[in-house]
Amino acid sequence: MSHEPVHEDLCPLSSVLCPLCRRPLRPEYRRTQPSGQQYDPARVWFYQYRCNGCEAARPQQFADVMRALYES
Repeated sequence: MSHEPVHEDLCPLSSVLCPLCRRPLRPEYRRTQPSGQQYDPARVWFYQYRCNGCEAARPQQFADVMRALYES
């Protein structure tokens, strides 16, 4: 799965901005392993938003802000 940014006209999630740096956040997805005995595809779901710049420069502040957003 590619985590490259998607053009904002095609993806409504690109309008979510980082509360610290105001750049678009990158959505992160998780998936299950497909079963070898079934033809069903793996399930994919949204996990969380990421900001590579803020997580590297100020990880604790980014974690606190995102936790506050998810709890509200």
